[in-house]
Amino acid sequence: MSAAVSVTPSSWAKFPFSHPCSFQKILVMLDTSTILDCRVVCTDWRDWFTASKTVWSSVSSRMVARVLRRRMRTELEQVWDIRLDLLLEMVDECWTEEQEMTMAIRIERATKQSIWCEFDDTLKVISQLHQAFYRGLMASPCVGPVCIFLRSKVAHPSVLKVMGETLARHLNCVIIDERDKEAGVVRQCLLRAMISCQQAPRWVFKDMDLGWLGEEEVEDVQQHQPEPEDCNDNQIYDEAEELTPSKFSFSYILSSIFNLVSGLFSPLKLWRMLNTFQSDVVPVTTLEGDEEEDEKHSLYSTAPPPAHNLFPTVLELLDCDSPWLKKMLIKKGGIDKILVVPKFEEVTKHLEDLGAEFTVAGLDMSGAVCKLDCGALARE
Repeated sequence: MSAAVSVTPSSWAKFPFSHPCSFQKILVMLDTSTILDCRVVCTDWRDWFTASKTVWSSVSSRMVARVLRRRMRTELEQVWDIRLDLLLEMVDECWTEEQEMTMAIRIERATKQSIWCEFDDTLKVISQLHQAFYRGLMASPCVGPVCIFLRSKVAHPSVLKVMGETLARHLNCVIIDERDKEAGVVRQCLLRAMISCQQAPRWVFKDMDLGWLGEEEVEDVQQHQPEPEDCNDNQIYDEAEELTPSKFSFSYILSSIFNLVSGLFSPLKLWRMLNTFQSDVVPVTTLEGDEEEDEKHSLYSTAPPPAHNLFPTVLELLDCDSPWLKKMLIKKGGIDKILVVPKFEEVTKHLEDLGAEFTVAGLDMSGAVCKLDCGALARE
């Protein structure tokens, strides 16, 4: 009878280097959160991830295949198709491992999130413009409304209401190729919106050839009809669907193995994403000296420090599918300078900590959204 083969912590530590193809095939079958957990199992595994240049491109391809299999109810197909088209365009724009990782996480998150329908009249306009594009009357298909691509990272009702009213004038934006400004069908939609009693979309023009990951300047938003101040509290948030893996699934078994392996090593505390819906922040292990400096320039580096040490900004609470859309909201809405304080009266306790560049938004005692311009307060 042959003796059992012993598996030591050392052999597990060298597994990614001794069997790189097998290790990567296993990783591709896992979810992104577990893949990131694998990176912090030990320093050897971390070094393998740092050296690898193909793991996330493989994961991204698998996530695309998964998202294409998602099925929607008939009434939600248009909304899902609009979001999916943008995500697939961004996948085609990826050329670095960091972009591939970001897109893999973003696509996986999209498959777990619920879809809802907002701005029915705007969706009808989108449908008309898409038909015009297919007939060759437009240079590029339009994209929107913007609310399809936004989510809140938290579910607190007060936060949702503040963010909803802060972003209300931008949620109904439609992005159109700047080459289509003078297209007849676009002008017709504009005229119909001006004489309609319904809520008209806001038009944003961009150079579609520069893509959605780029940093090009944002064209001015053309507002053709006053926007109402009321906003649905849940326009930018829909709770992520709970997806509990089966205990008999291959992914669950592999996750258990990796959790067991992590216990064989130093007391590194494995970081786990609370929810892929809530954050894109990627973990790093505790490093020292030159290793810490190198990690700052790695695709696994942590997010920048918060803009304010007491209150989060709308930007920090907002999850946006596209970097270009995020930049547009920063430029047009100043969301990087709007601090969210659910209980507005708490602002009085921290006036000395609020810089003049910030605006504070929160709920008063009656539940109405209030805003305070800290710059105007400082001038007084």
